[in-house]
Amino acid sequence: MGWWDELEASLTAKLDDFLRAHPDLAAEMEQDTLAEQETQTRQLLQQLQGETQTLEQKILATGEQIRLWHERLALAERAGRQDLIHAAKMRQGILMTQGNQYWAELTVAKKRIQQLQALLTQIQSKRQQVQPPTDSSSGYQTPDRVEKEFRNLELEREFEQLKRDMGRK
Repeated sequence: MGWWDELEASLTAKLDDFLRAHPDLAAEMEQDTLAEQETQTRQLLQQLQGETQTLEQKILATGEQIRLWHERLALAERAGRQDLIHAAKMRQGILMTQGNQYWAELTVAKKRIQQLQALLTQIQSKRQQVQPPTDSSSGYQTPDRVEKEFRNLELEREFEQLKRDMGRK
């Protein structure tokens, strides 16, 4: 194990000890982490929903093209034009393959959306479980709340000093 790994392990252990000693800060940190995860999950959901809409439009457009080439194939068959029959069948086959590919991508995207929605529900549930206690909705801070804020500030400074001290070793 190199010196960097030792330093990282030592800092991690110190942070873990610090957070165990101050569960209110641990809850705030976890709340912040969960809020960030929720934001990222929502953004990914929106992106996938946009991709789903785009794929649905491509499927509809491809279906319309397949219908058009089916009509052209029928026209070529009625006219007895073997060259156009072959070309229309080829084009129709290419469009069918493309449509199947879009359909497969849509299926995967919808499955991922379901997974992300389940993940979002889990994150929101966990956020409610680690919700730190809040004061009254009025803007007034009780003396206990002010005390807590100062304690947090002092603890943050102690933690920063500890990190600086660890960096010197």
